[in-house]
Amino acid sequence: MLMSGLVHFLQNKPVDRLQSKTLAARLLTSLVSSIIEEELEVDDPSTESQSNLWFFSVKPGVIFDWKSTFLSTECGNPSNPLSTQSVLRKWNTNAIFRMEYISTREGNHNKFNEINQLPQQAKSKAYSELLRSLFEPPRTDESVRSISQFISNIVQDLIGLLISKTVLSELVSLIDTELNGADQIDFKRNLLESILEQPDLSGRTVRFEEQISSLRESLASLLEAQEDWSEAAKALQGIPLDGTHRNVSQDYRLNTYIRIVRLLLEDDNATNAESYLNRASLLIPESKDEATILAFKLSQARILDSKRKFEEASKKYHEISFTSNLDEEERESCLSAAVVCGVLAPAGPNRTRLLTSLFRDERSVNLSDYKILSKMVLGQIIKDHEMVEFEKRLKPHQLAKLPKILAVEDSEDENEDDDSKMNLQESTTTTEKRKRRRLKKGPENVFDRAVMQHNLLSVSRIYNRISFKGLGNLVGLTSSAVEIMARTMIQENRLKASINQVEKLITFKNSIDPSEDDVVVSNVAIAAIDNPNHISSEKDQLVAIAPSLFLWDESIKITLQKVESIYQHIHQNNL
Repeated sequence: MLMSGLVHFLQNKPVDRLQSKTLAARLLTSLVSSIIEEELEVDDPSTESQSNLWFFSVKPGVIFDWKSTFLSTECGNPSNPLSTQSVLRKWNTNAIFRMEYISTREGNHNKFNEINQLPQQAKSKAYSELLRSLFEPPRTDESVRSISQFISNIVQDLIGLLISKTVLSELVSLIDTELNGADQIDFKRNLLESILEQPDLSGRTVRFEEQISSLRESLASLLEAQEDWSEAAKALQGIPLDGTHRNVSQDYRLNTYIRIVRLLLEDDNATNAESYLNRASLLIPESKDEATILAFKLSQARILDSKRKFEEASKKYHEISFTSNLDEEERESCLSAAVVCGVLAPAGPNRTRLLTSLFRDERSVNLSDYKILSKMVLGQIIKDHEMVEFEKRLKPHQLAKLPKILAVEDSEDENEDDDSKMNLQESTTTTEKRKRRRLKKGPENVFDRAVMQHNLLSVSRIYNRISFKGLGNLVGLTSSAVEIMARTMIQENRLKASINQVEKLITFKNSIDPSEDDVVVSNVAIAAIDNPNHISSEKDQLVAIAPSLFLWDESIKITLQKVESIYQHIHQNNL
């Protein structure tokens, strides 16, 4: 009856006059009071062991705006029974009135509203004690809902800003001190997520920036420990850092940005990580903290690596590997990452100089990738089994598939494919099948392309002129594919050669570039180093500073050994 009467009144009476608003508010008060009385008569045993807070809501389906009128005429009246049993919770964007009734179990007579009647100085302590009681075990899902609803009510305008901030600070302290056990992780995560999702709290971010930031930091640390990188980054992204009303230091802002970058990189989200790194780059010049600067440089290197800018990433990793603040193991890890990125960089003079600097680093001898590094520097052709070993240590983004080359296949390519198939069919042993590889129509991934381009450069130092078919057999590509690769490298000034498409020949220009210093090695030296019978095993560890000088020394040594053997033969036979 009361509900139908209230709806009829709202639909037929004007609400622009104070008298009409007051009458409607009294009708709504009677309606809520009757609902509360009926609810209190219900004996629900299931709720006795649960939370000590029960919440009831009433939502009339009519839009009106009586907030100030209702507060002045009803909630402000001490004689009104509803004012001691209910709290105004929320007015949503459509101005639909909503009330929350809070009752306590076992005769505590509505502690929340009793606190409202205390002097202003005693309210903060009383609210904090009530909050602590909600953290008492057993901690269940009902406890999460009770604490979340308590926070929803404590941030209302009626409570007062100072008291609300004090209670929220107490909440942060309780979460950090009471929920540290391993058995409390799930409860802690559910509680933090429930509180931060509260529309009453999230809608008042400007008022409670410091407390919300602390809650988000706690949630981010918890999610990071669970290796939920994406959600941890989202928790930190919700912290207000730009245009904030609180006093935020530059160091705090910078550290938060770098932490977000690190979490996004762990989630393989280099695009978003770069946007936050750009924000951090504006603050890093003012920072004097060595750990922060080091973390920034490492984030830069990882983003360059993720974006496949391997040459720049290798330089950054190599620079970081000299930092004295890092542990020996971490410095070695950075040096190894520098070698990997250097190998994956596009072949050419720039990469040659980069790999030479890594090769000259005496620490590189202990790396597992030193063998392939030395072959890259010395201009030796890298074989398939060596590629497989190195490829196992690469990260997923370093094995990204490349788009297929749009090469025009000719009859020669078809003959090459037929020959490869025939050779594979005629091979009877596993060893023979491994020796015969099917020519590819283009590099399949980043590492494949880097090795093929390196092998092409190595061939250019051995041959003066070679056919497309012969070059393709050495590199592992069909004639048309190797022509495209060579043409691209010539256009990018990474290969000095000329192509004769009529005769299907490529002529290399083996002029020594002074800028490359001792990097360019001679064909004789390469031939000497390629012969394992002529080099002692101890020289396989190429620790010489100048690789070309080392190769020439080996070549001269072999020549002298041959002269000595000839002399001994002549002397023994009296010739």
